[in-house]
Amino acid sequence: MNHLLQRQGNHRIEGEQPFVSVVCPSYNRREFLPYLLYIYQYQDYPADRRELIIIDDSPHSSQDLVDMLVDPSTENVRYIHSERRLMLGEKRNMLNDLANGEYIVCFDDDDYYSPQKISYQVDELQRNNALFSGSDQIYVWYSHLNKIYRTHPFGPNHALNGTFAYHKKFLRKHRYEHEAMLAEEQGFLNNFTAPVLQIDPKRAILCVSHSANTYDKDYIMSSCEPVELTLEDFVQDTNLLAHYRRLSLTPSTQPVYWECFEKVVVLFDPASEADLPDRCQALMAFGIPSERLICVPKRAESTREISQLTTHCHVLEQAQQQGWRNVLILDADIQFVKKENTVANVNGLLQALRNIEWNVVLLGAKHFEMHLMESLPSVGRVYDALCGCAYAVNSNYFNTLLTHYRECLTSLQAGAEPKAARMDMRWKELMQQHCWLAFHPSFAYLNRDWDYLQDKEIDCTHWFFRKPK
Repeated sequence: MNHLLQRQGNHRIEGEQPFVSVVCPSYNRREFLPYLLYIYQYQDYPADRRELIIIDDSPHSSQDLVDMLVDPSTENVRYIHSERRLMLGEKRNMLNDLANGEYIVCFDDDDYYSPQKISYQVDELQRNNALFSGSDQIYVWYSHLNKIYRTHPFGPNHALNGTFAYHKKFLRKHRYEHEAMLAEEQGFLNNFTAPVLQIDPKRAILCVSHSANTYDKDYIMSSCEPVELTLEDFVQDTNLLAHYRRLSLTPSTQPVYWECFEKVVVLFDPASEADLPDRCQALMAFGIPSERLICVPKRAESTREISQLTTHCHVLEQAQQQGWRNVLILDADIQFVKKENTVANVNGLLQALRNIEWNVVLLGAKHFEMHLMESLPSVGRVYDALCGCAYAVNSNYFNTLLTHYRECLTSLQAGAEPKAARMDMRWKELMQQHCWLAFHPSFAYLNRDWDYLQDKEIDCTHWFFRKPK
């Protein structure tokens, strides 16, 4: 009888909007659930023609939170807690099996969806007489960088799970691989052979990159394209904007172990000297002791490459003459990733340096080749890297690096090709021979820098988060 009533309840009267099930897997995202519910509740699709189903296999149930935020008399929300840890593919299949809707729309619990998400995508499916829709590209907002990137296109038969919407008939021939925990789209779309109605990625989702992501999205940034869009171009709701801004501005609760560096040298452009006090204040606010900070102007020379070399030589000569134990060299335009897990891993590296015979440590660079260490998360021996915007040099290496820089300088002054003889292009031979360590993805980065291939200044943030081989 119950089954018959359910079928009758789902029968659609002509002209009535189809019933839609919004399905969402969740795990350890209690702090995001209120915003998921809010995003669902403010959808412009008729409230009596939709439901939300959440399966959560976190160690502790959030039923109390859902009960507090959902009015059972007006909201059709089913929260299901599993005491058993589930595979992601298994969880998504369970959600599809529980769905009452003629159409199913997939939400992720920590991403943003516009108020028109359901109505837009269901309308597109109906208008095109399609069984399945999604987008092979998405926009990603990196909360710790406050920047938006667009992923590269994967192809017309590809789509990313957070953009999925489909008719229930689609499930007759499509199920997720039970054991899948990542990249579950491939199995569900039969190795990307199923037809996909591609929808506008800007209307599909705004993926939010944050500390608690299942997959660290920093690694995909290097294959993405920076776009001239802001968070406000996607999110107009003031409550949601405040939530996302908190993700962006929340500082790490633990201080960085800056004490391991005897001096921190900040290299600044004399033309921007008026900005220097603010930059130094930001560094001190991030925990760098003021007595360790030394500001050094970049030398004015005939070329960018010669200026860089003479400036860095000057710093190392000063470190050598004054007997510093080590020195950390920063570009004044430096930014830091202030995520909790990043700071914890950086501290692991900095505290371990006392027990390592290290020569150079790259805290911010464009990595090409490195071997990650098992003992220190996100730390590895680096064998090829460029654009070291934040690097430390140990006293045992001052003379070696100085000799190298002076040779580069002599080559440039003798007319060598600038791109080949610049400071970081010659690092590789030293990295192959000596102990150069790097933190990856980078702890420090620049928003903009000179690109020698394009011969112009570009948005270079993605350089510092590329995945090395």
